[in-house]
Amino acid sequence: MKQKYHPGDFVACYITNTEVYEELLIWGMVIDVSPTLEDILILDKDGKSHWWPAHRWRPLNNLKKSIDIYGKLA
Repeated sequence: MKQKYHPGDFVACYITNTEVYEELLIWGMVIDVSPTLEDILILDKDGKSHWWPAHRWRPLNNLKKSIDIYGKLA
């Protein structure tokens, strides 16, 4: 099976509800991938790392404009 995410990929997690409301919840960078569990280890904008199910995240590879990202580096 081909992996969807690789270390170094930037990803975002969004919060949604039934009214198709969507808001950015958290963003970060993939540090490690567990192909067996289909989980990814994310380093978030606050410098914390957590394992998450990969299906909760979307890749940020198709940015249409440049953005400034502010956060703490660990």
